[in-house]
Amino acid sequence: MDNSYQLKKLEGFDLVEVISNPKTPCHIKQKAIRTLRNIIYKDRQLAWKIIEKLLPVLETFIIHPRDNDLQREALWLLGYVRNHLSIGIIENLIASPQTPPLLKEKALRVLGFSISRGSKLAAQAVERLLPILESLIVSTQTLDGLKKMAIKTLVKGLPLKVDSPKVEFPKESYNFVSIDDILSKVRSPHNPRFISRSLVYDLNDNNILVIKILKEKQHPSSLLREGYWIKYLNKLKTEGHFTDVRFDIPQLLEFCGGYVIKLTNIPIRIPKEIKLHPDKYAICFVISKEYFCYPNETQPEKVLSWQEIKEVMARCAYLLGYLTSLGIIHTEVIPLFHNRIQIGRRFDRGLYRWQFKGRLDRWLVSCDWPNFGKTGIRDFEHIISWGEKPPGGYQDRSGLYRFIGNHLLSLFLVTGSYFRNRKREMTGWDHKGNPVDARNLFNKSLFKEIIQAILLSYYKGFVGKEYLEKFPFDLDNLIQRAIEEMGVDRHMEERLRIEDQQRMSDEEFKEFLITKGYSGEEIKRFVKGKEDIILLSGPHLGGFNELISLPEMIDAITIWAALCIIGKYKNGF
Repeated sequence: MDNSYQLKKLEGFDLVEVISNPKTPCHIKQKAIRTLRNIIYKDRQLAWKIIEKLLPVLETFIIHPRDNDLQREALWLLGYVRNHLSIGIIENLIASPQTPPLLKEKALRVLGFSISRGSKLAAQAVERLLPILESLIVSTQTLDGLKKMAIKTLVKGLPLKVDSPKVEFPKESYNFVSIDDILSKVRSPHNPRFISRSLVYDLNDNNILVIKILKEKQHPSSLLREGYWIKYLNKLKTEGHFTDVRFDIPQLLEFCGGYVIKLTNIPIRIPKEIKLHPDKYAICFVISKEYFCYPNETQPEKVLSWQEIKEVMARCAYLLGYLTSLGIIHTEVIPLFHNRIQIGRRFDRGLYRWQFKGRLDRWLVSCDWPNFGKTGIRDFEHIISWGEKPPGGYQDRSGLYRFIGNHLLSLFLVTGSYFRNRKREMTGWDHKGNPVDARNLFNKSLFKEIIQAILLSYYKGFVGKEYLEKFPFDLDNLIQRAIEEMGVDRHMEERLRIEDQQRMSDEEFKEFLITKGYSGEEIKRFVKGKEDIILLSGPHLGGFNELISLPEMIDAITIWAALCIIGKYKNGF
């Protein structure tokens, strides 16, 4: 009779004898523990009566293991039970200085599993363990795996409650409005021109009128969202928020009680490259003429001075952190992708999930026209309330932590692009196929000052107090590595897979290759769907289907985002 058959015949307290008996082979004990785990699903009370008798034995398996697999099964059994005694054992393992780092990491993994299964006891254990977890996170001596698991468990379990506004968007109703009707609401509009999709007029008071027109294939709900947040943030300003920091919030123009309109005419020629919605949905607002001043300009006459770039980056970091603390989340400071080409094929739409350390697609292009600048945070169509249903991948307790990481990553990348954009033409590979080396464009001390200011300002904005401890990572090494990876375009290639080609029509395939710089004659050589096509679309941070080439940046963001969560919790959230 084989062992599995014997185990199926075992009932109730027979399992105690099988697991406790020193003569029982380890692999039989493992199967018996798994059988006991299955009993939990059918009869939790019966399972606990058995497990309670086994606790000393299980602790021995865990603390003094004769077999690693048996240790793992015993530890996970406690995670499945999830009562005071079992969670207590796991908590003690994590808290004890005598617990080896690898076992502590395993215990944290099991505690995190219990939290994800809804265990309030496990979450309460995280609160009690906070000083220990924080010390593991900030110590440079902590092994990477243990540090990562401490952060992962902490952000899952720490009950950080962020109040957020209740969002009620107006009903969709759109008035037809002419340019003359719009211009009648402002003083001395002149010099009409397009800046991207916006029709812009200069005004005489150092302001501009912006008529922001919906793009082709966009839904007008994005303009409703932007208008809603313009009004809401102005309301916050009148209530005393943003008083000690510059944050220019647009002044919305309304027409017949609504703010989303349909333009009946456009008085100047629309540039060919701008694709607008055929119904010309738009919102109109007045804002400082510096609204279109970006931190990483490419035109020499617009480039910010070293003092200006440091001030703008620090201020916008503070604003992002402060808004996030209010439950007002900007979801796209810059577009972050792991793989843009596969937007329609991947379940995650190719969006970048920094915690997995994957390759970062077209980092320099992603930094063009960031959604912040001299006037502060902008493009409010990308704002959500934490009280709304967050996007996929952000819907658990740790979702806020991932948004914080997105913000920090975006600010870091834009800082790198500030240096690269001083000579943007120095990009790619030279005629011999060697990567362009633009490291001489970076100022290491300024880069460090800006990153330091970003981290401290974001922390202050989100937590509500300053961070006064030492940085828990080597900032000098981080900056040096960033210059090495951001300054040399080693990773230029992207692969257009057969599957992605087949999803395109012939016209879309042709248009896509044109956007990548191929001529009509070159395109004729390609047969859609025949083979993968190698494209030079970088620079990327990391090779295609590989890990990010700058893991030190992700490691720093991982730690700092966790410290923001800890700081907010300790400050009374």
